[in-house]
Amino acid sequence: MSATGVGADGVVVSIPAQSGYLSLCRVNASAIGAMLGFGVDALDDLRLAVTEAVTWSLESAEPGTRMELTVSGVDGTLHFAVVAQASEAASADIDDLASAILGAMVDEFSTELEGGRSRLAFTKSSSSE
Repeated sequence: MSATGVGADGVVVSIPAQSGYLSLCRVNASAIGAMLGFGVDALDDLRLAVTEAVTWSLESAEPGTRMELTVSGVDGTLHFAVVAQASEAASADIDDLASAILGAMVDEFSTELEGGRSRLAFTKSSSSE
């Protein structure tokens, strides 16, 4: 695992594309959310959104590669993105359940598949509790 700080408001973490690292992703996002003043319910929503985002990325990732997690916060809004090297079978589509969960937990989200890389990003405001 490697980590590089990005200013005082965020972090970039590179992890193996393996499900065992999911908790690390949730902890990083929750820590930034707590620094932004997210309440307990908003932090729970954030952890669930991170689980869905990383799970989607793991499903589209090429085995044996790494994922890059970026979490930052500005003015009470958390910005999250996870990028992975996509397998040939990957799709930018997200299943209905994951889409419904993300739609309920965050302010907005997007997925994309371009240049052999998958990306899921979302924002969540501390005022959206």
